[in-house]
Amino acid sequence: MKTDANLTPRALRAHDSVGHIETRGIDFIPENERHGRPSDVALVFFGSQLTYGSIIMGAMPIAFGLTVLQSVTAIVLGTLIGAAGLAGMAMLGPGSGTNSVVASGAFFGVRGRNVGSAVTEVIDLGYFGMCIWVCAPQLVLLLHTAGLPDNRSTTVFSIVACAVIMLAIGVLGHATIVAYEKLISAASIVTIAIIVATCWLHPVGHPAAPGHYQLGGFWGSWMLAVSALIANAISYAPFAGDYARYMPAHTKPLALFNWTLAGMLGGCALGLSAGVILALNVSNPFNVTTQMLQSMPVWLLVPVCISGLGANIANGGMVVYNGILSLHAVLYKLRRVQVAYVFGALGLAIGYFGLIAYNMAESIMALCSIVTMLATPWVVITLLGYARQKGRFDVAALQLFDTKGARYWYQGGYNLPAVAAWFLAVGAGLPFSDNSLFVGPLAPFLDNVDMSFIVSAIVGAASYALLCAWAPRQPAEIALTEAKNVLF
Repeated sequence: MKTDANLTPRALRAHDSVGHIETRGIDFIPENERHGRPSDVALVFFGSQLTYGSIIMGAMPIAFGLTVLQSVTAIVLGTLIGAAGLAGMAMLGPGSGTNSVVASGAFFGVRGRNVGSAVTEVIDLGYFGMCIWVCAPQLVLLLHTAGLPDNRSTTVFSIVACAVIMLAIGVLGHATIVAYEKLISAASIVTIAIIVATCWLHPVGHPAAPGHYQLGGFWGSWMLAVSALIANAISYAPFAGDYARYMPAHTKPLALFNWTLAGMLGGCALGLSAGVILALNVSNPFNVTTQMLQSMPVWLLVPVCISGLGANIANGGMVVYNGILSLHAVLYKLRRVQVAYVFGALGLAIGYFGLIAYNMAESIMALCSIVTMLATPWVVITLLGYARQKGRFDVAALQLFDTKGARYWYQGGYNLPAVAAWFLAVGAGLPFSDNSLFVGPLAPFLDNVDMSFIVSAIVGAASYALLCAWAPRQPAEIALTEAKNVLF
């Protein structure tokens, strides 16, 4: 196995502990710094689902007119498919010693990995804006309860305050996020239990009887729920390497897969099932988070809002951390903290102009939907490439971003079968998009259910397999699959 010395010139100065700024970025994590455990990855993604966002997602099938049993089948199938993509991406971490975007250079090429950088950066900035949009009203409510006026100044302050806290969490990095998620998970479980019990005992209404389908029929409404739940889980797939890269190199891939899968499924089981129960005890499941709080006694409202705000800010911190690392893969000559300033400036600009100046919250949400369609085939192709190269990485070559002739240089820095398959997947998926920014010409044929990311995933997988079968096998790939001693 290759030594770490030539890969990590800053090893002696590296630092990753709770409350301190993590000094590592996308550079290789040496074995003596890999203090993570598969259960840490599981807990991070378990906690990420104990938010108001999961409650909203769980209420959606009921809002679409499905019965409880039909809702459960949609939740189980959608979450299982999406969580499998997340767990698969986690397997890249121990062998590559870096985040998912840089690891994808083994399959897309050291320049082709910019596909992943661009896609994940847009989705991170979009979700950062959405996290601010979700958190700021909660802080406004708390400040109003404390006696401050509910006006524009309070809103601006709340947006900036939430953004700054999320940025601080993202800058502190890996160890702080893992510890924060462990703490917030316990608080969130208690909070969700209180909300469900209160709303169950004191319902504020009941939804329309099942059968009044959102799309006029069962299958269209059920597929809409399934596709939304797949997208919910798989949208976290680019985050997996941020935490899995701290796993020791000898970590068994299957064990890491199972832990990550269990963490995501467990968190979704709690968050989404709470959404189903709450949707049955409000009059409008599309507005479940506002109505569920109406059943709360005043003395419980403040602590519940504080806990919910903390959970949503934790999610925002995860988004920021991933966004910083993804941008670091492009601005690799800078340090991670320096890249954080750039990401923070972009994120605050989106928060202000998108949410205050132009009120573009719906457009930002639609953009996230489109980018999920772009990210899903990237995840699928990366996983197929990982399997094709038998899970092996040349960790030194992954860090050679501009070295012609290096193992992952391929043709001009691009592995053409992977890059071409991604473009074909995007071209196939766009006509099936259906959101407020863009409705594809083929969407009406599927009852306007946005199936773009599912189509793009299928086409991406098929295209990559066919192009790899047709194209001559690259010398780098041959050397990797035959290597036994020098590669992870």
